Amino acid sequence: MTIEPSGRPFEWLSEEERRAVETPSWSKGLVIAVIHFAAYAATLYGAIGPFPLALNIVAAVANGFTLGLLFIIGHDCVHKCFLPSLRANQIIGRLAFLPTAHSASLWETGHNRFHHGKTNFKGVDYVWTPMSVEDYRAASPLRRFIERLNRGLTGQFLNYPITIWIPKLILPIASETRGQWRRYFWDSVLVVAGHGALIAAILSVGKIWQPDRSLLAIFAVAWLAPMIVWNFLASFSFFLHHAHEEGHWLDDAEDWSFYQASIEGTTHLEIPALKWLGLYYNVMEHTAHHALSTIPIYHLDKAGELLRARYGDAVTAYEFSFRDFFRIMKNCKLYDYRNRCWANFEGEPTGPKREMRRAASALAAE
Repeated sequence: MTIEPSGRPFEWLSEEERRAVETPSWSKGLVIAVIHFAAYAATLYGAIGPFPLALNIVAAVANGFTLGLLFIIGHDCVHKCFLPSLRANQIIGRLAFLPTAHSASLWETGHNRFHHGKTNFKGVDYVWTPMSVEDYRAASPLRRFIERLNRGLTGQFLNYPITIWIPKLILPIASETRGQWRRYFWDSVLVVAGHGALIAAILSVGKIWQPDRSLLAIFAVAWLAPMIVWNFLASFSFFLHHAHEEGHWLDDAEDWSFYQASIEGTTHLEIPALKWLGLYYNVMEHTAHHALSTIPIYHLDKAGELLRARYGDAVTAYEFSFRDFFRIMKNCKLYDYRNRCWANFEGEPTGPKREMRRAASALAAE
């Protein structure tokens, strides 16, 4: 059973419930941060240490997962909800973002302002935005070929680094940040200098521990391999957050509402095999995160239960399977914004057409 949408991001919580899930904790936050920074350091040591190459590679893959977990901490810090102190969030967030070379202020603009401010709205939200059927048909053969790669398995590795990370989150060179580059300058200096120093340390220490191994091999194992794993996790996760036959995208401001974008347009996904990666498992409580982005990651599982109990079938929720993943990837190629449904590259509908509902206060909510 669903409720009538009002568009308010906290309507599904009582006052007591909201306090319980929205209040950051020093003890939980600091313990989680220490554990994950330690896991990053340990797996990095395994990737560059004096061990057989096979063990280095295994550790490098594990290091890629820890990059993702540190990124989640940075993400929460930029939402100002990981720790009770604004200054602590600013410091921990920048440290957590450094291994993945992300500028905290650029991420705040792109993620908090555009992605959360206008979720699933074409032209503003750039996280896995699907091309329209008309735009795809009018595109050049090369552009269509690129989009086919992007919406296939290749995109699961390349979408995030090519469309978001490199062009938008290191330097203020994207159109939406270029005009205010001074605001982002020092964060970009920190990213370039700090991450450059990290790479230099990996190469120099790796050469000391593995003098017979080339710098290129050290770089490939200890930096490139973890970054490939991390970027796959980012592309894969964000794809499943915002692609499903039951979900929808919008291109008309008159139709967009907080409720339809955040509650009906995002997914809740359970991946039991990864439950041991607590932070990553909670990331899949994506509907609850969009409904109220100030909920700390360590309270998101409880918040998700409350949200699904309130909104029922309005939330797209399912347990991960490779069959579902490949089905979604096959069906969610283009979006038919006119008929409001997903389509394949031939423009044929692959999901149900959606009736847009206007809520009285929906347009005012953010």
